[in-house]
Amino acid sequence: MIVANAAGMFIFSFIIANLKKEKETRGERDRYHSELERKNAELQIAHEIQTSFLPEKIPGIPGYSLAASSIPAREVGGDFYDIITGPAKKTGLIIADVSDKGVPAALFMALSRTVVRANAEWHSAAREAIQGANATISADSRSGMFVTLFFAVLDHESRRLTYVNAGHNPPLLFRAGSDPVPLQITGIALGALADADYEERSVELCPGDVLLFYTDGVTEAIDGQYAQFGEERLVKLVSQNINLPPADIIEKINSAVSVHSGGAAQFDDMTLMVLKVGTI
Repeated sequence: MIVANAAGMFIFSFIIANLKKEKETRGERDRYHSELERKNAELQIAHEIQTSFLPEKIPGIPGYSLAASSIPAREVGGDFYDIITGPAKKTGLIIADVSDKGVPAALFMALSRTVVRANAEWHSAAREAIQGANATISADSRSGMFVTLFFAVLDHESRRLTYVNAGHNPPLLFRAGSDPVPLQITGIALGALADADYEERSVELCPGDVLLFYTDGVTEAIDGQYAQFGEERLVKLVSQNINLPPADIIEKINSAVSVHSGGAAQFDDMTLMVLKVGTI
């Protein structure tokens, strides 16, 4: 009888202990789900705020057509593009890529975009704008992060594109009857060295020219065997579709990258901008 009672008490205590543990586990699970929902809501807000930094719509440029897109790998990312309408029939074009992903990159992106835009509106020369932006970003950057950036000023009437390439993937200038011309690097990434010097270069655009700006998330997208999409495939695709409007060219590229990746998770942010010179 004593043994039976003891066994009964043991079983009862075991059941009570299990119920208590289950309740604690359920409470922890509920707290985890609640925290996850809160973080997801915060990331969604961050995504909406970051999206607001990108141009709400592409401004029209008489004699040219322009389109752009940016697809972050996560809710927020480090890529951005900007279009600055300037005086005297000039337009500033920017594409950039922060050296990280996620929330830290998004914060650095917001800083960089604001500083570059302010300097571009203050300085008339592309070189001065980028040197001023680099000095400010370098002074504020204590995380070791940097941003590669291409900044160009398009003169609508002369069709002259004056640019500074701060360590960014060289945009490709497509012209009928010739291989694409890369607009090469003219200085290091912003935030890497406070007193860095930047060279300013220019190129004269011709009717029918297509200029492709992109970040490395496009060319470095991988398939199931870790093969990259690559610049060669990108060049071939644009060359085959050079007569399409810029928005359609971007759609072709994004679609091709998606097919190449085969449904795999996007590894890096992907940003594209296409400028096309109208024909006379």
